[in-house]
Order: sequence, then C-alpha cells, then structure tokens
Amino acid sequence: MKILVKIKDDKLSFLNKKKLNVEYKNMLNTNVISNDELVFSDEYIQKNYKILSAFFSELTNTYNINVLSFQTMEVALLIMPIFNKIKNINAIYFDSDEVLPYKVCEKLLKCNNITYISAGYIPQYMFELLDKYDIIPESRNEILYTSGFMELNGLSTYSTLFYKYSVLLDSPITNEDLNDFTTFCKINKYLKNVHINKPTKINLEKIIFILKEYRHKNIRIIIHGDTIDEEVIEYLKKYNKSIKKKYKILIKIKYSEKFIEENIVNETNNTILRACALIMFFLAFGSIGMVFIDNYKSIKEVSKIQKAIETYIVASDTEEITKELQKQTTTPIKNSYIAALMNINSDAVGWLKVNNTNIDYAILQSGDNSYYLEHNIYKEKDPNGWLFLDYENNADRVDDNIIIYGHNRLLNGVMFGTLNKVLYKSWYTNPENQIIRYDTLYGSYEYQIFSIYVIPTTNDYLKTTYLNDDEKMEFFNLIKNRSIYNFDVELNNDSQIITLQTCHDETTKLVVHGVLVKR
Repeated sequence: MKILVKIKDDKLSFLNKKKLNVEYKNMLNTNVISNDELVFSDEYIQKNYKILSAFFSELTNTYNINVLSFQTMEVALLIMPIFNKIKNINAIYFDSDEVLPYKVCEKLLKCNNITYISAGYIPQYMFELLDKYDIIPESRNEILYTSGFMELNGLSTYSTLFYKYSVLLDSPITNEDLNDFTTFCKINKYLKNVHINKPTKINLEKIIFILKEYRHKNIRIIIHGDTIDEEVIEYLKKYNKSIKKKYKILIKIKYSEKFIEENIVNETNNTILRACALIMFFLAFGSIGMVFIDNYKSIKEVSKIQKAIETYIVASDTEEITKELQKQTTTPIKNSYIAALMNINSDAVGWLKVNNTNIDYAILQSGDNSYYLEHNIYKEKDPNGWLFLDYENNADRVDDNIIIYGHNRLLNGVMFGTLNKVLYKSWYTNPENQIIRYDTLYGSYEYQIFSIYVIPTTNDYLKTTYLNDDEKMEFFNLIKNRSIYNFDVELNNDSQIITLQTCHDETTKLVVHGVLVKR
C-alpha cells in the first residue's frame, strides 16, 4: 500500500493510493518528494517513525501547517504515531463517513496540542473522553450507539464503560457487538459478570478470548436460555475447569424457573401428598417451638457479631488503615470506620441505618445477589445472611438507584426483620423515621422516604440505568404512585434514589424508596 501526502495551504492530507500513476509505479518502493506531493510505502512508514516524525516536524514548521486530514481510518492508524510530539498540529479531519474507532481515538489522544477533530460518526461515549483532554469533537452525522451491545447496556458515556460491573450480550451476537465488547473490555476496570443469552460456541470462544486478551480475571459468565446449543454444552464439559483455573473465568448456565419446574419437578403422587400432610400436621406444633428457639439464637448471634464489629473498629488505628487505603484511590476517603470494616471483610461497602427499627448494619457486596443470602459478614454459612448491595451497583459512587437486599425471616427481628414497621401509620407519618442514612467509604448520605409498598414478586423497580430522562421520570412516577402514603416529595431528572427490598410473604415483596436529600 502507498500513502500519498498532499500539501495545500495549512493542511496536510494523507490518502490511500492503491492505484499509482505510471511515474510512481516506476519508482517501486522509493519515496517520492515534490513541491506539494509525497508518496511513502506503508512498509517504509512502519520502519521509520522517528525519521518521519523529524521530517514532518520540519515540514509543518516550514509551511505553517496546523491541520491534518485522513482519507480513511486505516490510513489514520498508520500515520498518527508520527505526530505524537509535533506541536504545530491542532486539528484533525477524518474525511470518510466511517465510525471513529476507539483504537484511533487512543492514538489521537497521544498527539500533542490537538484541540479539534471532525469525523463522520463519533460514538457518544467518546465525547466525554475527548472532553477530558480539552478536545472539541464534531460528528458530522448523529450516532447514539454503534451496536446492539452498547444500546442494550446503556453504554453511552465513557464513565459507564469504565465502571460497569455487569453486561449482557443478546443473541444474535454480531461482529459489531464483539468489536464494541472488545472496546468495552479495553476501557473497563470493574467488570465482574458477563450475561450471555443463547450464545453459539464460536460466540463463547470469542468472548473468552477477549476477556483473556485484556486480562479480566475473576469473571463470571452466566449463560441464559432454556435451549442451550449442544456444542456449547460439550465445550463447557471439556474446558470449564481449565478456564476457571488458568484464567479465573467461571462459566455457569442459568435456566428459567419455569423450565426448572416443567423439567425437574415431577408430579407428586396424591397418596404421598396425603401422607406428607399427616406428618406435617404432627410436626407443625414442634416446628413453632423450633422457630422461636431459632429466632432467639439468631438475635443472640447477630448481636454478638455487631458487638465484635464495634469493638474492632474502636480498637483499630482507623487513621493508619485509612492512610494505607487512600494510597489505592484518588477519591478522598471520608469514613474511616468503613475502611476498618474492610479489614473484617473486603466486601464491605457501607453502613445502613433506618430510624426506630433494628436496621443498623454494615452493607456488603459480592459478584452476585445470592452469596450474602446465606453468609454473614465473616463469610460463614448463616441462614440470616447479611444486608448486601446489588451486584450491579457501583460501590465507589452514588448510583441513580442504590439497591439493598436483606432477609426478613419469620418473627426474627434481625437484618430486614423489622422493616415491616414501615407499614404502620404511626411509623411512616413520623418525620424522624422518614430519613434513611447510608454511609460509604467516600461519604455520608441521607435519603427522604417517598414510597412504601407491598407488591407481588417482580423486578420492575430494580432499574439502575435509564436510556434517557423521560424513561427515568416514567420509572420514578411508577414507583411513587404505588406508595401506601403520599409523602409529598418531589423528584426530578437529577434525583438519585435508594431502594430497600425484602420478602413480605411467600409471594410478595416489601419495598421502600428514598430520594437523596443530603450529602
């Protein structure tokens, strides 16, 4: 491939010349220089970046050139390293109507003094990235998302790509999806879960390759779908152990509840049912007694853990612990006692307090929403579990919807066992009770309760991201209108909320929402 360089006024243009004039052909690989045109072979460019950098630095000085233009992104990738240290250039034009790829954007950011770029299509998330480098981007055509993957996961800003914990790849998975997943893995630093809907073996292999390529470890791949490709099943049987051990990537298949019921739970014989009913009748009386004994033990055990946590924090050198932890982050640490908590359990992310209830606990977070249903803060097996943050929330910042879960075991009183109090009028009409306090490593926050309700099991109130402001307000109005009481609290597009969820009975959930009113 030959690169033709043209000089006109203050602009230097680089064009891909696959068909050369006869006079150029006769010169084979010789580089041609005239008053306003130059020709270089791609092989020569790749071997002589330093020489060309010095040459073009002198050339841009001599001709007062401050603008570059590239015919294609392919040409841009080849040429841009030459201009890393050339200070004259302040604007770049990408002439084709191609999407500006992240790998070109990376090279662009290494060029000194660039203040303006123009391209056919610039992905939305790049605007935020370019703004950090004081570069003004102009997209000649509007583009919201480059692939279904970016749209499905709401990856419209650079921050979202950087902090996202979990993503979903939906079938059919296209090359555009895989290209954007590659870009995502290159930028992201917090990925824990990759959900894939009905992948093919080739899809799965490519996704694992991308994760390995960008050194993402301790990743869970969750495959969804009741009819999984047989090739995928065989692939998992053969390679799952080696992938888990070598690359720390765990792959699981998750079937729907309906599929499990239809295929695993066999019809029970009526005779057995009657026998079981008779046995249950005699066991019922003993069970009631066992519930009270178990609850007493739970209260005593949780109280013991709480006291041990308090004693540890008081006895710890929280200032020294905070100082050590601060070395790992640029964000100022505000609550040293949360830093001390992290020495007890590295999954600790905060502390929750709800007035006039027993809720005054540390908040944990794991890579899924099941581990702390069965483990306490010491990671010991415990039927009480512990209060935990949704795995899709980012513990390092205040998300638009912070979701916290906990058990509400029968007559228990620990974890969310006293959250039922919020359903009593004497409780929710007391202004003192309407403030929820949530502390994290980086700040303390107060949330004003605006909605309390009991609802059949659903997940429509567990949204953490929104496509736009209209969708966000529609969501806020939905959960606000469900409330058993009108708290007369206004919400807007900038509002950020907290959601507490626990079981109310076997088929319904108790949900409490509060809006951030004080940092």
